[in-house]
Amino acid sequence: MFRVINVSVLIWLVLSVPVCAESLSTLALRADLDCVDFRVIGVCRRSTPPFVGVRVRYRQPVLLVETVKMPGRVMIDELRPLAGKFLQSLGNKTITAAAECQAAPDSGSAYASDTTALQMNDVHVYGFPLSDQVSALILAPCEGPPDLAGPLSYLSEIDAAEWRVGRGEAGHPLARLLAAAGPVCENFLHPLSAVACLGSWGPLFPRTGQLVHYSEAVGSAVAAYRAVDIASLNMLVPHRIIVPAMFSPDKLRDRLQMVFPSKSRCLRVGEQADLWENGRRSADGSYVWIYWRQKECCLF
Repeated sequence: MFRVINVSVLIWLVLSVPVCAESLSTLALRADLDCVDFRVIGVCRRSTPPFVGVRVRYRQPVLLVETVKMPGRVMIDELRPLAGKFLQSLGNKTITAAAECQAAPDSGSAYASDTTALQMNDVHVYGFPLSDQVSALILAPCEGPPDLAGPLSYLSEIDAAEWRVGRGEAGHPLARLLAAAGPVCENFLHPLSAVACLGSWGPLFPRTGQLVHYSEAVGSAVAAYRAVDIASLNMLVPHRIIVPAMFSPDKLRDRLQMVFPSKSRCLRVGEQADLWENGRRSADGSYVWIYWRQKECCLF
């Protein structure tokens, strides 16, 4: 049962829930370096000597994304104070939280008794703390603007009006087309599927925390990708973004990798759930993902 609490109580709960939290070092060690997939794809022209270079393609871990069932919970130990600072901006608005790290019947789990499989997740998007170090290991970091201009990009709790209700999102052209077209995402040949769906996972729009899907892990993955997509909007209304991502996500080339509650391999966005989710259900509905962005550049 939800309780109305003062924001100071929320922050106390966020800072004092060690159970099922994880450290950055533990999560970073679970990064699957096979996701890098470094390739030389040809030659390229450079504006400086020697004028001819090698074009390379690889993936870099640029974001760390956590999804939680209880607003205000932060799974990553070192990031709890950072997120808590922004959560204070909620003032005395109604928030839900719990002091125990356990799955609740109303947590939004797809395995609960609700046969509609309706799920709800809150999402936090951070910069991946070891992104540059991974590039150094690759020995071929692409130059250019940073992927994220700060350590924290998005907290769905401070974007609650859109993340929970989605009134502005409902007016998005693709959201309106999906609503009118019916179950488009089940038909991969439908012309809307390529731009408005995340493969077999379900629709990209509206970008809210709700999804109908039998798999809780898929629900988390969809929420994570939607949040990354929101973060790339460069502060456009109606969403509230803390720091915008400096790139646009690419569902065909980029990858997601689960690092909590267990490590998965690199996943294509929309990859069939029965190929990767077995045995990876979280005890309390919380998940952490690494977002791998594909990059391409011309090197000496």
